[in-house]
Amino acid sequence: MTWLFLALGALLVVGIAMYAVGSAVGRLENTALPAVLEVDDAVDWIAERLPEETAGQLSRDDVVDVVGWYLESFAEAGLATTHGQALGDEALADGAGDAEGRVVAPLDDALDHVVARGLERPEPLDALAVAMVADLLGTYLVAMGAIGGPAGGPGGDPDDPTAPRG
Repeated sequence: MTWLFLALGALLVVGIAMYAVGSAVGRLENTALPAVLEVDDAVDWIAERLPEETAGQLSRDDVVDVVGWYLESFAEAGLATTHGQALGDEALADGAGDAEGRVVAPLDDALDHVVARGLERPEPLDALAVAMVADLLGTYLVAMGAIGGPAGGPGGDPDDPTAPRG
């Protein structure tokens, strides 16, 4: 008789555990995962891939500035936040975005913003060099899953050793 109660108790515990795990997975399945951009990692990744001519025109601080300006355009669209906050809360809110609920930050607008900021400096940055950094940053963001599809989806290969870490 004791064995019967132990077996019933074990089945009850396993059933409750399976239900709890299943419901948690169901809730989390539709939750957007934040993409965290480490600026130093992004700058290092970009610097390794810049053509020599462009790398000779920009300092590391210039590349950091370009990354910051690029992120400004995403922040204006509600797709980026400062550290310690959930990514893109404004973009994920009910009623945000277009008819399908998507908030989009056009990359052409981001590029225009970055180039304009580079030209506003006391010593203007070369527009082509800034555009190359912005293009590499876009590639980095796609590979880490911050823009476009999820990491590992089209444009991102998590098994690629040259792909950025996300």
